[in-house]
Amino acid sequence: MGKLKNIGNALSRYQASKGFGVHSPFAFKFILNVLDEKYEYYAYDKLQQLRINVVERTRRENGYKPRVISISEAAAIFRVANYYNPQLFLSIGSSYGVAAASMLAVSKRSRMFLYDDNSAQNNAAAREILSGYGDRIVQGEDLQNTISGYITALGGNDMFVTVNNIADHDTATATALIDTAVSRRGVLIMRNIDSSRNMARLWQHCKQAMTYGMTFGNGKTAVMVLNPKLPRQDFEIWLS
Repeated sequence: MGKLKNIGNALSRYQASKGFGVHSPFAFKFILNVLDEKYEYYAYDKLQQLRINVVERTRRENGYKPRVISISEAAAIFRVANYYNPQLFLSIGSSYGVAAASMLAVSKRSRMFLYDDNSAQNNAAAREILSGYGDRIVQGEDLQNTISGYITALGGNDMFVTVNNIADHDTATATALIDTAVSRRGVLIMRNIDSSRNMARLWQHCKQAMTYGMTFGNGKTAVMVLNPKLPRQDFEIWLS
């Protein structure tokens, strides 16, 4: 049903991604200058090569094609991170290191708290990508401690959180993180909404919990801008 809905509203999402019918000045600029930006950035070639390396090496060494974030989606995450330029990220899952790299590529001064999934930990290509960032990544052994470490290190600064996937046993902890995020300033990105029941539930919970701020999504990925100065609005756009 979700895929059929996406097909059915494709035209309206495409029009919104070009700014048609978007009356908020912030949303208009954010959609056109960030989410739908067409200029090439310096990081795109590197991200593309990282993705190719993961796919080819996994096929060769493990005998299967990994489900890695698309280059267009990785580029979109890079643009959002580049726009806000936070010094500290929280990433739940890394999409074989490529999604994590899309954020860390913005600034060599940035750091990341990462709770990674087993698919990346057991994948040599993904481990190589993540190890390339050295002490810029703090990898947590469990989700709760990773979140606590991030919140403590963050202090009063704005959050920048990307949730790639959530295991069943982590849903309660992830829901608590959502509640914390929507009560603060920052950016929250959710992926795999269309293919993961847990991610779909988190997405719905987030929209219901938000009392201010805007969401920009395409049914698969959603970007939430959590700013008390922004009215509560949802935009369906052509994103990645």
